[in-house]
Amino acid sequence: MIVTYQIEDFCSPCLIPGQFMMDRFENIGRPANMEWPHKHNFYEILWLERGPSKHTIDQHSFELSLDSIFFIAPGQIHELAQEGDLRGYSIMFTADFLAMGDTSQETLSQLSFMENTYQNPALALVPKELDALFASLNLLHTEAGRIDRSANVIRHLLLVFLFQIKRMVAELPVSGKDNLQVLTVKKFKKLVESHFKQETRLSFFAESLFMTPAHLNEVVKAITGKTAGETVRERLLLETKRMLMHGHLTVGQIASELGFADFSYFSRQFKKQEGVSPAAFRKMKAD
Repeated sequence: MIVTYQIEDFCSPCLIPGQFMMDRFENIGRPANMEWPHKHNFYEILWLERGPSKHTIDQHSFELSLDSIFFIAPGQIHELAQEGDLRGYSIMFTADFLAMGDTSQETLSQLSFMENTYQNPALALVPKELDALFASLNLLHTEAGRIDRSANVIRHLLLVFLFQIKRMVAELPVSGKDNLQVLTVKKFKKLVESHFKQETRLSFFAESLFMTPAHLNEVVKAITGKTAGETVRERLLLETKRMLMHGHLTVGQIASELGFADFSYFSRQFKKQEGVSPAAFRKMKAD
């Protein structure tokens, strides 16, 4: 079985536990006897300056070229040849880390190129964009390395960096099409975004996509590494956390807004996932 790593499995002084890490690739501490190939449950962007001759992401194999960026999405299988010789930068972050800020979901949806990595996992940097992008990379690295680093500052610098990449990706010619499984996952995520407050039944999403729940779970897990049910629950949990951090509704009002008729059940489910009650989570994030 292919092992799946989490951000917590790696170590660096430039770390926000479980959410974000950035450092020189050669300086990051890795799990003992790290297995190749492997998967992540987070996004990773590699800016390679020098390294192995070949990088394989799912079925795509690439020869390394100077100043290339590789995108690795959650659930993808990837492998680096001669990993010990690699030089450059690694940026690791979860979808929650980006979404936990006050950035709108509509803004985040514009970063769809991160979901297209099954088709185009690599980007060769062109000279006219290189200086500006590297300046943003340096700002991000500097902030991540501060003792008093700010998650909000890092989040906004990361968004600037990602939107610069988006502009570069938009200029590339479209080559090929997503396979059927990737298209299904994209449709599923759009449905979840539109209906997660009203619908948590997997059967609803499966029927909307003309599939059985078992088949939908199978397809989503093959592409993202998570089941369809986990995806729906995580989206609901993310919205809960965003409302607790950035909204002014009471915990009871949030539970009602998210379709929970039983406040106690809502609190128990949140504590089961986060280890603290909704009220304690709000206080912890406000401190």
